[in-house]
Amino acid sequence: MNELKKIDKEKMIIRACHTCSKISEANQELERCLHCGKAFLPLRYFEKIHDFKGESWKKHFSYADELENEDLIKGLFVLW
Repeated sequence: MNELKKIDKEKMIIRACHTCSKISEANQELERCLHCGKAFLPLRYFEKIHDFKGESWKKHFSYADELENEDLIKGLFVLW
């Protein structure tokens, strides 16, 4: 009997820049567009900003494994 091996693949965040319309892929939310440099806010910004309290801004950008489809902005993000 052949055993199927589970292939662990990391989730990717695919994002379209709302300024230059270029597509970027990463394992974590991007702070800036890789093409034009436009700064991005993290997903679920209004939930996270209340807990900011002087912590590092980078902490608010989630990894793809921490996100669900409900967290995404339709038309700008895809989890793959």
